Amino acid sequence: MSSAPPEMQPILDSATVVFFDQPTCPYCRAAEAALNEAGVPFKKVPIDPEWRPILRKVTGKNSAPSVWIKGTYVGGCNDGIEPWHGVKPMLMSGKFQEMMNA
Repeated sequence: MSSAPPEMQPILDSATVVFFDQPTCPYCRAAEAALNEAGVPFKKVPIDPEWRPILRKVTGKNSAPSVWIKGTYVGGCNDGIEPWHGVKPMLMSGKFQEMMNA
């Protein structure tokens, strides 16, 4: 599943790229660094107890980060639920920028 549930829509509508973050997560730091290096603006949202079950339900993943472009889940740092998902692979392939500009 990749579309956002209604309870997430207001936060996802607040920025083109939304980055659900766990402060102590090394994959979050790596994905954040890759986005910053690529010059991609994003809104960072802490994964608190409210968001964790919602993210798990919609993505099937309990890992961080959880990155969304225009309301569509695109994975974490290196992977996701589709073979092309993940911040780093998508930045390298141009898919991240393509989705932002679509």
